Amino acid sequence: MKNLSFVSLALFLSHLMPVLAVKDITCGDVVIPAKKIRKEIKNKYYSLPIQYDHHYSATGERDRVSFDFVPPAKAGSSKLSVDIGYDMRLEITSMTVTRDNQVIDCY
Repeated sequence: MKNLSFVSLALFLSHLMPVLAVKDITCGDVVIPAKKIRKEIKNKYYSLPIQYDHHYSATGERDRVSFDFVPPAKAGSSKLSVDIGYDMRLEITSMTVTRDNQVIDCY
């Protein structure tokens, strides 16, 4: 019985690992904290209804989440609009960040 519990725990944790592995994203001169990204993805993911008759692909895009990020006050930085696509494993599949309607490169 202990082995079954351990295996169940391992499977559960491995399912969550991708979102836990999200790192800080640097866009221009602004760093978006991983904690903020994880929070936004998890909030959106857990608010979505599951359609039991729908087949979800583990790697296909499940949904998108959009949020604004206001960086700490410093000269020249304004609000960023962040749009993130993620899959069933909560891994980021795509991300677009804009400031003043211009796309910013992120890494």
